[in-house]
Amino acid sequence: MSDATLDDVVYTFDPSIPIEQASTPPASWYTDERIADLEKKTVWNNHWIPVARVDQVAATGAYVATQVGDDPVVVVRGKDGVLRAFYNVCTHHAACVMAGQGTTKQMICPYHGWTFDLDGRLRKAPRMAGVQDFNRDDLSLMPMAVESWGPLVFVCLSDNPPPLQKPLQPLTEALEQTNWMDLTFVAQEIYEVPCNWKVYADNYLDGGYHIPTIHPGLNQDLDMDGYRTELGPNYSIQWAPSVEGVERVGTGALYAFVHPNLTLNRYGPVLDINRIIPTSMDRCQVIFDYYFEETEGADAEAFISESLETSRKVQDEDKDVCHRVQRGLLSRAYDRGRYAPRVEMGEYHFHGLLAQDYRSGL
Repeated sequence: MSDATLDDVVYTFDPSIPIEQASTPPASWYTDERIADLEKKTVWNNHWIPVARVDQVAATGAYVATQVGDDPVVVVRGKDGVLRAFYNVCTHHAACVMAGQGTTKQMICPYHGWTFDLDGRLRKAPRMAGVQDFNRDDLSLMPMAVESWGPLVFVCLSDNPPPLQKPLQPLTEALEQTNWMDLTFVAQEIYEVPCNWKVYADNYLDGGYHIPTIHPGLNQDLDMDGYRTELGPNYSIQWAPSVEGVERVGTGALYAFVHPNLTLNRYGPVLDINRIIPTSMDRCQVIFDYYFEETEGADAEAFISESLETSRKVQDEDKDVCHRVQRGLLSRAYDRGRYAPRVEMGEYHFHGLLAQDYRSGL
């Protein structure tokens, strides 16, 4: 479809067709830079995007600097206890003000020393004497919408952000049944995956279709005959009962995907939260945050170590197959596939949400 217009590429996928009759989006959704540019205007601009953990910004002055699409972002806890988010761009000459994470009393641009209070207001602008019509209030950091849900901090770049909490209420209730907020953060691991970010999401959302062939270890722990998917307005839940006697999985797993790039995996005494972040057209970064019920003592430490090692193996298996898919998407032999309608409804749902996003930006 190299000669296709962007409209052609977007409208090739019709989300109104029943899954039994539908074909998947074209390969160009995963390989065409025009789609990546469209996503910056729609997917990453219009939705709530998770950017940090609440515990990272709990103290006064605590901050996390990150990126959403092309936009540098910083979230920071003010002296008044209020959590705020700003475009992390100095209003003097556009340098990123903050980097990484930590605690600070003021936000100081490393370029020319312009200094901003924790509420974003410009406090100091060295050597600007004599500048006409210089209004400090007009040169504050630009704010953006920020909210928390569960253990996560979200930002939305839109001037008219959608509600965050209400659409997720059924998912919140399902997670509350597992006491998900009673767990303790233990570790973060970051994976660089050689595929488009949507390939990784598709793999997560295939209703367990790939588990028997890609994850033989996990397949032994789960009762795949009882695997089912539930769809919400902007999320999906995959319920996976376990076989008896598997400590790490307990009675089963809840795998939730929140559009566009968040997964929450609650199983046994573990919660791992994944953020899928595009870094180029054919690469993404997946940030894993691990929470555990028990963290003290030799038994807990041994369980955590074993659980993390098992998770690494699963991620290595996913990383390999996602790379294989990305390579195949570039082949002249492939453009569109078909859905397995009894298992891949979560993936089809995701593609429908993307289609709405893309069409809104044309």
